[in-house]
Amino acid sequence: MATYSGYIAEVRRLLHDAAGNFWSDTELTDYINGARHRVVRDTGCLRAILTGNTTTSVETFQITSLTLPTYAEQILDVLNVNLYWGNTRIPLRYMSWTQFNAELRFWQNYVGRPIAYSMYGPNGFYISPVPDQNYAMEVDTVVRPVDLVALNDIETDVPQPWQNPIPFYAAYMAKFKEQSYGEAELFKNQYQMQMQNVLNQTYTRRMPDPYSRPY
Repeated sequence: MATYSGYIAEVRRLLHDAAGNFWSDTELTDYINGARHRVVRDTGCLRAILTGNTTTSVETFQITSLTLPTYAEQILDVLNVNLYWGNTRIPLRYMSWTQFNAELRFWQNYVGRPIAYSMYGPNGFYISPVPDQNYAMEVDTVVRPVDLVALNDIETDVPQPWQNPIPFYAAYMAKFKEQSYGEAELFKNQYQMQMQNVLNQTYTRRMPDPYSRPY
């Protein structure tokens, strides 16, 4: 299990700065947390199923109204939405905005139990038909992990083996900031290789279905 201090030590090893002569812990902390965020964005490896409610006669839902778990500080993406109806969970079909707007928002009085949703901007999505009552929903999301800040912090958010590429991307960010673009590119290539290694050794059954986009 990785720790904040372990990340620092590994990034310093990659940068040949074990004594801390060139990069401070504060600088490396920014790069490490940035790398953690990048890994999650690239892979969707940190997820949360959150619960919310539609509002009668309102066709929009703000994802900022959802309560985040303690390990997350922001929603990065919405992958699936389920509607509770009686004793069932009904997956809402994801549609691109152009298709959604043309097919489901054509009639202004299209009211009933929602069957589809479409993302609209970073903070919300539209649902259709316009809800005829309040419905409970569960929203499957990719979330950004909270930052590591203390030397004894333990990495419990980004799971293994997704932790392995993090030091390489942090080293890339350090070298890029230094304007050592050649070395930065080498670390970026190493990051991509590490990511491919992770994909090769993890169970990534991401088969598309009629209701959602595979992540």
